[in-house]
Amino acid sequence: MIRAVIFDVDGTLVTFTFDIVGTRSALIGELLSRGYSTSNLTTMTLTQAILDSAKEQIDSGRVKDDYQTLRSRVFSMLDKFELDSAREAKPIRGTLKTLEALRLSSIRLGALTNSGRAGATRVLKKSGLMNVFELILTRDDVPAMKPKPDGILRALDLLSLSKDELLFVGDSVLDIQAADAAGVRVASVATGNYSRERLGAEGADLIMSSISELPALLRTLS
Repeated sequence: MIRAVIFDVDGTLVTFTFDIVGTRSALIGELLSRGYSTSNLTTMTLTQAILDSAKEQIDSGRVKDDYQTLRSRVFSMLDKFELDSAREAKPIRGTLKTLEALRLSSIRLGALTNSGRAGATRVLKKSGLMNVFELILTRDDVPAMKPKPDGILRALDLLSLSKDELLFVGDSVLDIQAADAAGVRVASVATGNYSRERLGAEGADLIMSSISELPALLRTLS
Protein backbone atom coordinates (compact mmCIF):
# COMPACT_ATOMS: atom_id res chain seq x y z
CA MET A 1 0.00 0.00 0.00
CA ILE A 2 1.31 3.44 -0.92
CA ARG A 3 1.60 5.61 2.20
CA ALA A 4 3.74 8.42 0.83
CA VAL A 5 4.45 10.14 -2.47
CA ILE A 6 7.73 11.93 -3.08
CA PHE A 7 7.72 14.42 -5.95
CA ASP A 8 10.38 15.84 -8.15
CA VAL A 9 9.72 19.60 -8.38
CA ASP A 10 10.90 21.20 -11.63
CA GLY A 11 8.74 20.09 -14.56
CA THR A 12 6.62 17.88 -12.31
CA LEU A 13 4.91 20.36 -9.99
CA VAL A 14 6.36 23.69 -11.07
CA THR A 15 7.39 25.30 -14.34
CA PHE A 16 10.00 27.99 -14.96
CA THR A 17 12.73 28.74 -17.47
CA PHE A 18 16.19 27.50 -16.54
CA ASP A 19 19.27 27.98 -18.72
CA ILE A 20 20.62 24.44 -18.57
CA VAL A 21 23.11 24.93 -21.39
CA GLY A 22 24.50 28.15 -19.91
CA THR A 23 24.69 26.63 -16.45
CA ARG A 24 26.54 23.51 -17.49
CA SER A 25 28.86 25.54 -19.72
CA ALA A 26 29.80 27.58 -16.65
CA LEU A 27 30.40 24.44 -14.58
CA ILE A 28 32.59 22.88 -17.25
CA GLY A 29 34.50 26.15 -17.54
CA GLU A 30 35.10 26.12 -13.78
CA LEU A 31 36.56 22.62 -13.95
CA LEU A 32 38.75 23.57 -16.89
CA SER A 33 40.10 26.59 -15.01
CA ARG A 34 41.07 24.31 -12.10
CA GLY A 35 43.06 21.95 -14.31
CA TYR A 36 40.52 19.19 -14.94
CA SER A 37 40.15 17.39 -18.24
CA THR A 38 36.71 18.22 -19.66
CA SER A 39 37.00 16.50 -23.04
CA ASN A 40 34.32 13.98 -22.08
CA LEU A 41 31.86 16.63 -20.83
CA THR A 42 29.21 18.53 -22.79
CA THR A 43 26.28 20.78 -21.95
CA MET A 44 24.15 17.61 -22.04
CA THR A 45 26.18 16.03 -19.22
CA LEU A 46 24.23 15.85 -15.95
CA THR A 47 25.58 17.90 -13.05
CA GLN A 48 26.14 14.77 -10.95
CA ALA A 49 28.11 13.23 -13.82
CA ILE A 50 30.24 16.39 -14.05
CA LEU A 51 31.03 16.06 -10.35
CA ASP A 52 31.68 12.33 -10.71
CA SER A 53 34.19 13.05 -13.48
CA ALA A 54 35.99 15.56 -11.27
CA LYS A 55 36.09 13.17 -8.31
CA GLU A 56 37.51 10.38 -10.46
CA GLN A 57 40.32 12.69 -11.61
CA ILE A 58 41.07 13.69 -8.01
CA ASP A 59 41.00 10.08 -6.76
CA SER A 60 43.31 8.94 -9.57
CA GLY A 61 45.81 11.69 -8.75
CA ARG A 62 45.50 13.41 -12.11
CA VAL A 63 44.25 16.60 -10.45
CA LYS A 64 45.32 17.94 -7.06
CA ASP A 65 42.16 19.47 -5.64
CA ASP A 66 39.80 19.00 -2.71
CA TYR A 67 36.53 17.44 -3.85
CA GLN A 68 34.37 19.00 -1.13
CA THR A 69 35.77 22.45 -1.93
CA LEU A 70 35.00 21.93 -5.62
CA ARG A 71 31.54 20.59 -4.83
CA SER A 72 30.77 23.64 -2.70
CA ARG A 73 31.96 25.93 -5.50
CA VAL A 74 29.79 24.14 -8.07
CA PHE A 75 26.77 24.29 -5.76
CA SER A 76 27.34 28.01 -5.18
CA MET A 77 27.37 28.60 -8.94
CA LEU A 78 24.19 26.57 -9.35
CA ASP A 79 22.50 28.53 -6.55
CA LYS A 80 22.95 31.77 -8.46
CA PHE A 81 21.40 30.39 -11.65
CA GLU A 82 18.54 28.79 -9.73
CA LEU A 83 17.68 31.86 -7.67
CA ASP A 84 17.54 33.96 -10.84
CA SER A 85 15.24 31.45 -12.57
CA ALA A 86 12.98 30.98 -9.54
CA ARG A 87 11.45 34.42 -10.01
CA GLU A 88 9.38 33.01 -12.89
CA ALA A 89 8.20 29.88 -11.07
CA LYS A 90 4.53 28.94 -11.08
CA PRO A 91 2.67 25.71 -10.33
CA ILE A 92 1.74 23.47 -13.23
CA ARG A 93 -2.00 23.30 -13.79
CA GLY A 94 -3.66 20.88 -11.39
CA THR A 95 -0.78 20.75 -8.92
CA LEU A 96 -2.37 22.51 -5.95
CA LYS A 97 -5.67 20.64 -6.22
CA THR A 98 -3.91 17.30 -6.62
CA LEU A 99 -1.68 17.77 -3.59
CA GLU A 100 -4.63 18.84 -1.46
CA ALA A 101 -6.59 15.76 -2.55
CA LEU A 102 -3.69 13.52 -1.56
CA ARG A 103 -3.36 15.20 1.83
CA LEU A 104 -7.06 14.68 2.47
CA SER A 105 -6.52 11.00 1.67
CA SER A 106 -3.84 10.85 4.40
CA ILE A 107 -1.03 10.36 1.89
CA ARG A 108 2.26 11.72 3.23
CA LEU A 109 3.92 14.14 0.83
CA GLY A 110 7.54 14.98 0.17
CA ALA A 111 9.65 16.78 -2.40
CA LEU A 112 13.06 15.78 -3.75
CA THR A 113 14.92 18.11 -6.08
CA ASN A 114 18.38 18.44 -7.55
CA SER A 115 18.11 22.16 -6.86
CA GLY A 116 19.80 23.65 -3.81
CA ARG A 117 17.95 24.62 -0.65
CA ALA A 118 17.92 28.34 -1.48
CA GLY A 119 16.55 27.94 -4.99
CA ALA A 120 14.05 25.25 -4.02
CA THR A 121 12.71 27.37 -1.17
CA ARG A 122 12.18 30.33 -3.47
CA VAL A 123 10.47 28.17 -6.11
CA LEU A 124 8.15 26.50 -3.61
CA LYS A 125 7.23 29.78 -1.91
CA LYS A 126 6.61 31.50 -5.24
CA SER A 127 4.36 28.60 -6.28
CA GLY A 128 2.43 28.39 -3.01
CA LEU A 129 3.81 24.95 -2.18
CA MET A 130 6.22 25.63 0.68
CA ASN A 131 3.90 24.39 3.43
CA VAL A 132 2.46 21.41 1.58
CA PHE A 133 5.21 18.87 2.22
CA GLU A 134 6.16 16.92 5.31
CA LEU A 135 9.65 16.52 3.89
CA ILE A 136 11.73 18.59 1.45
CA LEU A 137 15.12 17.28 0.33
CA THR A 138 17.54 19.15 -1.92
CA ARG A 139 21.02 18.45 -3.26
CA ASP A 140 22.35 20.10 -0.09
CA ASP A 141 20.88 17.27 1.98
CA VAL A 142 22.29 14.20 0.21
CA PRO A 143 25.71 12.88 -0.84
CA ALA A 144 24.72 12.61 -4.52
CA MET A 145 21.97 13.96 -6.76
CA LYS A 146 19.58 12.10 -9.03
CA PRO A 147 19.97 9.83 -10.95
CA LYS A 148 21.75 8.42 -7.88
CA PRO A 149 19.22 6.97 -5.37
CA ASP A 150 20.54 8.80 -2.29
CA GLY A 151 17.64 11.25 -1.99
CA ILE A 152 14.92 8.62 -2.25
CA LEU A 153 16.70 6.33 0.21
CA ARG A 154 17.06 9.27 2.60
CA ALA A 155 13.34 9.98 2.32
CA LEU A 156 12.50 6.36 3.10
CA ASP A 157 14.68 6.53 6.19
CA LEU A 158 13.28 9.84 7.44
CA LEU A 159 9.67 8.74 6.88
CA SER A 160 10.32 5.25 8.33
CA LEU A 161 8.74 3.56 5.31
CA SER A 162 9.48 0.40 3.37
CA LYS A 163 10.18 0.62 -0.34
CA ASP A 164 6.77 -0.73 -1.34
CA GLU A 165 5.07 2.04 0.66
CA LEU A 166 6.55 4.90 -1.37
CA LEU A 167 5.83 6.14 -4.88
CA PHE A 168 8.19 8.55 -6.59
CA VAL A 169 6.73 10.96 -9.14
CA GLY A 170 8.85 12.81 -11.70
CA ASP A 171 8.95 14.09 -15.26
CA SER A 172 12.37 12.96 -16.45
CA VAL A 173 14.51 9.96 -17.28
CA LEU A 174 16.81 10.67 -14.33
CA ASP A 175 13.79 10.43 -12.00
CA ILE A 176 13.08 6.96 -13.37
CA GLN A 177 16.72 5.97 -12.97
CA ALA A 178 16.84 7.23 -9.38
CA ALA A 179 13.66 5.37 -8.43
CA ASP A 180 14.87 2.16 -10.08
CA ALA A 181 18.20 2.40 -8.27
CA ALA A 182 16.37 2.92 -4.97
CA GLY A 183 14.00 0.02 -5.62
CA VAL A 184 10.75 2.00 -5.46
CA ARG A 185 7.92 2.40 -7.96
CA VAL A 186 7.93 5.46 -10.17
CA ALA A 187 5.09 7.33 -11.87
CA SER A 188 6.14 9.64 -14.69
CA VAL A 189 4.19 12.69 -15.77
CA ALA A 190 4.70 14.00 -19.30
CA THR A 191 4.71 17.70 -18.41
CA GLY A 192 8.46 18.20 -18.76
CA ASN A 193 10.82 17.60 -21.66
CA TYR A 194 10.00 13.92 -22.22
CA SER A 195 7.10 12.33 -24.10
CA ARG A 196 4.92 9.52 -22.76
CA GLU A 197 6.60 7.21 -25.26
CA ARG A 198 10.10 8.05 -24.06
CA LEU A 199 9.15 7.74 -20.40
CA GLY A 200 7.58 4.36 -21.07
CA ALA A 201 10.62 3.17 -22.98
CA GLU A 202 12.84 4.16 -20.05
CA GLY A 203 10.87 1.95 -17.68
CA ALA A 204 8.33 4.11 -15.85
CA ASP A 205 5.91 1.91 -13.90
CA LEU A 206 3.05 4.33 -14.52
CA ILE A 207 2.67 7.24 -16.93
CA MET A 208 0.39 10.28 -16.67
CA SER A 209 -0.34 13.12 -19.04
CA SER A 210 -1.25 15.37 -16.11
CA ILE A 211 -0.49 15.42 -12.40
CA SER A 212 -4.27 15.60 -11.90
CA GLU A 213 -4.45 11.89 -12.75
CA LEU A 214 -2.46 10.90 -9.67
CA PRO A 215 -5.23 10.56 -7.02
CA ALA A 216 -7.20 8.13 -9.19
CA LEU A 217 -4.03 6.26 -10.08
CA LEU A 218 -3.17 5.81 -6.41
CA ARG A 219 -6.59 4.32 -5.74
CA THR A 220 -5.79 1.56 -8.24
CA LEU A 221 -2.60 0.76 -6.32
CA SER A 222 -4.22 0.48 -2.89
